Amino acid sequence: MLSVIGLTPMHIFWFIFVIVAVWLQMLIPGTDFFLPGIVLCLQRERFLHTTGLMILALLIQEGAGSLVFGAGLLRYGGLAGLFFLGRSLFEPRSPVFILFLAAAFTISQMIILQTMAGLQSMTTQGDRLVLEGLSVFATFILGWWILDTVYRPLSRHASQS
Repeated sequence: MLSVIGLTPMHIFWFIFVIVAVWLQMLIPGTDFFLPGIVLCLQRERFLHTTGLMILALLIQEGAGSLVFGAGLLRYGGLAGLFFLGRSLFEPRSPVFILFLAAAFTISQMIILQTMAGLQSMTTQGDRLVLEGLSVFATFILGWWILDTVYRPLSRHASQS
């Protein structure tokens, strides 16, 4: 019935994902809940969806953030770069790859935030930056695991219909 009007389980999945990601970002500032979805799109080689999700996340992150424009662009561009670099070394759907990607992204995000804050003459507290980094790392891993667990049966169902 839903596919008759153009709604598939995949459309519903991504719609719910965006709503939940925005809602969680309001509850836990400083943590990016779009990252796991972007990585999932990159893993599934859905580059059009990845681009759309990155643009949406960029608009939200840059609009709500206190840093000048460019920090989000560096973060998401860096994520894509790290993904493609890591994909040449590891199987992109393996948990080990996700651990390395999350660690590399977290370190790069901390460097980007420190640099961008320094360019604006803003002070950053080292311990707060580390805590945000740990939060991003944990959210990245847990969010990817949840999304991958939910996405697998949906993608099988979508390919069978």
